[in-house]
Amino acid sequence: MFSPEAVEEVEEFLRSQAAWRASYKPEPVEMTPLRAELAERIRCAFAGVTCYREVRVLLGGEAEDDYMSPQAQALLAPLEERDDWQRIPDDLLVFCSCALSYAGPYAYRFLLPRFMIGDLQRLVEIYPGSGPSNDPEIYTRHQMLYLTEDQRICLEDFLNIECVEDNEARDRFLPWEHDEYRARYADRMDYTEYGELLLQRFREKMNL
Repeated sequence: MFSPEAVEEVEEFLRSQAAWRASYKPEPVEMTPLRAELAERIRCAFAGVTCYREVRVLLGGEAEDDYMSPQAQALLAPLEERDDWQRIPDDLLVFCSCALSYAGPYAYRFLLPRFMIGDLQRLVEIYPGSGPSNDPEIYTRHQMLYLTEDQRICLEDFLNIECVEDNEARDRFLPWEHDEYRARYADRMDYTEYGELLLQRFREKMNL
């Protein structure tokens, strides 16, 4: 039995969501060829991914960011999209733009492709990985626990495209990149140089 307070929380959340989505005015941005190619690879790599092993997905993640009660989040659970991440519409994605930060590993694997494509379209911004200080690295490892090799490559390329096209240094690293750096490069280069190495590998792979 859910408390009246939890029901009221959910009703207010859904009212706010409906009002915001009704006022949403998308600003379409055409993806560059590099981004469009990666978006298609993301669709292939994450095809068929579902999310039935966690209560909190997109709505629940945004509810957590809003400090909603566990009971309220449980009430939102039946409303979650769990079968096809491509069915998440742009306006709902943008409304729930903080949700990925609170996703467990199964929900993360389900939501990540939608958020990556949304970022490539410049609808939302995400910042996967962690910096050299590795403060959030344990949490990041947990979130990315079930990514396949192809899915990992998509995430690597996502980070690299952002840096190459925006002419920025690579200063965020994925768990397996931290592992490679420590095992093979830590004794002869710093993280800045390692980031440059990763970007160079990407440019060579993509013939840039």
